[in-house]
Amino acid sequence: MTLEPSSPPQAPAPYVSVGADRVWCWVAYRIGAAVDISLRSGYASLTAEQRLARAVGEQAEYVGHLLGLPESTVVALRFVHRQPGLLDAYLIVRVEAPSHPQALAGAQSAATTLATVPDHVRLTPLGDPAEVAAVLAPFTPVAGGLAQIHKRIRMARPSRPDARVASYIAVEPFGQRPARWDALLDALRTHPTSLALSVELMAGPVPPLVRRMLEVEATRYSRLAKPVDQASEVGGMMRLGADASAMTIEPFYLDALRRYDARAFRFAVTLAAPDPLPDALVALVGATVSPPAAATPNRDDPRTVPSGHLAARPASQSEHDTLAAAFTTLQPTTWGAQDLTVALRSDNQPSPRDALRMLRLLVDRDEAASLFRLPLALEGHVPGLAVVRPRDFTRVVAQPTGPSLLLGNQDGESPVSIAVADLPRHGFIVGTPGSGKTNTALHLCRQLRSHGVPFAVIEPVNAQLNDYRWLATLPEFEDLLVFTVGDDDVAPFRLNPFQVPFGATVTSHVSNLLACFEAAFGLWDPLPFLYRRALVDTYRRRGLHAGDRAGPADGDRWPVLAEFVTALTEVVENLGYAGEVHANIDAAARLRAEALIEGACGTTLNCQRSYDIGALMRRPIIFELAGVGDNAKEQSLITLLIITAMRGWYRQHRRSSDTPHVLLLEEAHRVFPRFVAGTGSGDSKEGNAQALAAERIAQGLAEDRKYSQSYFLIDQQVGKVADDAYKITNLKVMHRTSAEDDRRLLGQTMSLTADQEKTAAGLKPFEALVSHNTLEQAVHVTVPNVRAVDAAARGMADAPLAENHDLSVRFARWRSFEPSVDEALAPFPECGPCRHRCMFRRHAESVVSRATVDDLFEDNDDGEHDSDEWWGGFPPRLASVSGAAPPTVPGTDPAGWSVDYRACVFLHAQRRQYPPENWSSTGRASAVAWVAKVHRALSAGPDA
Repeated sequence: MTLEPSSPPQAPAPYVSVGADRVWCWVAYRIGAAVDISLRSGYASLTAEQRLARAVGEQAEYVGHLLGLPESTVVALRFVHRQPGLLDAYLIVRVEAPSHPQALAGAQSAATTLATVPDHVRLTPLGDPAEVAAVLAPFTPVAGGLAQIHKRIRMARPSRPDARVASYIAVEPFGQRPARWDALLDALRTHPTSLALSVELMAGPVPPLVRRMLEVEATRYSRLAKPVDQASEVGGMMRLGADASAMTIEPFYLDALRRYDARAFRFAVTLAAPDPLPDALVALVGATVSPPAAATPNRDDPRTVPSGHLAARPASQSEHDTLAAAFTTLQPTTWGAQDLTVALRSDNQPSPRDALRMLRLLVDRDEAASLFRLPLALEGHVPGLAVVRPRDFTRVVAQPTGPSLLLGNQDGESPVSIAVADLPRHGFIVGTPGSGKTNTALHLCRQLRSHGVPFAVIEPVNAQLNDYRWLATLPEFEDLLVFTVGDDDVAPFRLNPFQVPFGATVTSHVSNLLACFEAAFGLWDPLPFLYRRALVDTYRRRGLHAGDRAGPADGDRWPVLAEFVTALTEVVENLGYAGEVHANIDAAARLRAEALIEGACGTTLNCQRSYDIGALMRRPIIFELAGVGDNAKEQSLITLLIITAMRGWYRQHRRSSDTPHVLLLEEAHRVFPRFVAGTGSGDSKEGNAQALAAERIAQGLAEDRKYSQSYFLIDQQVGKVADDAYKITNLKVMHRTSAEDDRRLLGQTMSLTADQEKTAAGLKPFEALVSHNTLEQAVHVTVPNVRAVDAAARGMADAPLAENHDLSVRFARWRSFEPSVDEALAPFPECGPCRHRCMFRRHAESVVSRATVDDLFEDNDDGEHDSDEWWGGFPPRLASVSGAAPPTVPGTDPAGWSVDYRACVFLHAQRRQYPPENWSSTGRASAVAWVAKVHRALSAGPDA
């Protein structure tokens, strides 16, 4: 083991006391926190008891270094309880010297040695002498408020006449079995009043008298523990049996001979309080610092020699005063040896066994490690003390060249970054809820903006509490757009899935659409063939064929979702299936496609034109899918369609040398679920079809690097995401991940050690393990809490999130200078004259019914709209079926509000009466003309 100094930023300040001919100097460190050793390399894979044994071994080695301190140097470990539930812990040095300079030099030298603690605690030097004095004397102990833990003596009666002593006596060692201090520390921190536990050690050579006594007594008990023949007083020989009492006592001396050879510590364990101490607490201290042996005593194994302790209290005012002075000065003292005095009274004086008094004051390195126990966070906590994670000893030396993104900092100082040029290698961010993965994404988004890298975020869950809305409150994100997919009242989005990207062929786009449907809906045989046939028929009905390539003038030629539903219905009906088979296929094909039109995403997908994808790819965008509702399949489909639209654009317009574009995909498992072998029936069959299709798409994403496109997948669980989705990623950021199988799956792709995999289970919020192509090994970083920093800068408790009104204003501003928006917001060609596009669509659709249509067209069974009689009665009928217009929306132009509403009702009624799937090109032109005529007629009326 290598001992590493804690490298305090400055030397501790000395507290000095000057006597007549001596100078005393004290310095101290505060133990600011314990280190969570369950996360340390070499510990993470161990059980708690194995960690304890290993940590005690490291602390024993540290204590062994303290044996080298000069004589008269005292070191102390002190726990002070001042506030309810809390403990303060300190390491203190006391040096005694003839002069002031010698005392200062000795104290600083000893303090340097004291600071070489194992990586179990963090030290902070006390920089004020008054602080040191307050630690030495935190209160005045009262009568009954002092107790010490002494070594216990063991006595036995001799049974052999040649014993030559009236009693056998031994000093029991302290227990060396590794024991946890949690119960003791918890009792200290919950004590109703202040108290302190102090453990002092003073190194020095073992006194020669002690060594000589041990050798003599060991020889005595070795002789008495064996049978012997001796001459009888009446003649002949007499056999004396082995003395059982000697056999009991002998192991203690053999053990002591091994322990106390060259150097040892003089010790003191003191519990002090300004109020009387309860006996139970004193007993708990003794049982903790000297735990009983875990095995039957074995004379060949010194670790199993019976151990014990004695709880002692001052018996007189003189003893109390002596102990109180020793507690506040760390002055070694001797008191309370009456039991040993009585036991030695029968010995001839001076007795060689008087050295037992000195032996009783000594501990060796291993005993001292049981007493001088630095706080241990074996499982991430220590009662009453703060806990921090261990230092990451893997340091990042080389930084990426060129523009880079800061991923986080090691130990709060060393930056860990990734080059912007490496972004197209893709990334994966994982962590349990609250671990900080969205904070990491926000941190990256801000830096992407500062480097001029456009990005898009797809957030399927949150809406008004969406953390990404925070970006819209920052001045550098003035051009950020947040689309509320499925919620047209805020910032509507339009995407016609059947609009072929410029330069692409119809057949390639059909394949891409089919892949989206397969991945979102989990199409099982024969559904993929039915969907493909319906897609081909949909384009053919518009005069478009497989080899046709999209051009700039094709905007009005593309089919819409409703036409695909009609084609799919016909394909299913023409199969000739009946009964349950027909019902299953019909439900999985036609009904599901119809649900797209009728559901929340109907207005988004059932439109004639898409927004200009190229314009969106050049600015920061956020897609909120919460408006779609809790429909994972529809959310997955929209996400895949957005990705497909983006891919179609950048494959025609981007090259690998261009500035990257980054797509951040939250809840990645919704789009790229993991394949799980199942029974091949029901949900399992559908889910596996979905997963297999998603894996094929994920494999295709890996190729997009050549177009400088980057994907960042974000999820809570690795095990839910398709292998090919996260295995293609270069950058991996693992926040707290509780599930062992998740840590193992991703850890294998990050080259994590077994210890690092364990560490990932205990990461705190905003901490992460990071790996990418320029890091030889995964490293631990802390990611800046960007929203907390922003909130502090604003003087607020929490950083704000943009409200719906703010997003509507942004959308309106963008719409005013982007002409393609108005075109896309017109879901049908008939919407041309409308000035409030899709403001009334849902209301109009709810108004229009079969009865409404019959009322509106009751006098027009022959389809003649041009008769004066029909037009004369039309406005009253339309007003009757339409009802009052919905209230105006703040921020919109009220001019023509009622006219546009009633024209919208007519448009939907006309489509109900004359289904568009039956229209020819002439019929479509007629429908546009009819709505325009109605709009003109209404505009000339009183509601205009």
